[in-house]
Amino acid sequence: MSGEINGTAIVLNNSTGEIVGQGDFTHTYGGAPIDISNKSYGDFITYLDGELATKQHVFAGEFTYNDDVQFRKVRADALSGTQDTYTLTFTGSGTTPESYTGLFVPTGLSDSIPMGAKVTTSISFNSSGAVAYTLASDV
Repeated sequence: MSGEINGTAIVLNNSTGEIVGQGDFTHTYGGAPIDISNKSYGDFITYLDGELATKQHVFAGEFTYNDDVQFRKVRADALSGTQDTYTLTFTGSGTTPESYTGLFVPTGLSDSIPMGAKVTTSISFNSSGAVAYTLASDV
């Protein structure tokens, strides 16, 4: 398919640099429609157009465990609940990148320590407040 984005080609930065050891990542955007139903709509639910409540971006992924300063900072922030500015950039595979930047708190730290294989750390980054989205054409 022409123009597809290779989902493994991402770069994750915090306010002090690029976080190394990246593996598979997911990005999820959630928001709830705002119910404005009243008796004039009868039995039908009606939502406010163009608005969502409880909006949040969550990106989650797996890192190969390492001793890089940025990786260690993320682990420490997850253990303490410290927020930082993060940018997740989809660099694609020969495509123009797009990115999400905002204040995030790393959560859900989980280490996988298999016998005889690489150690990995899984972690989620939950947004706190507005997240700026940069369209691929604006990068």
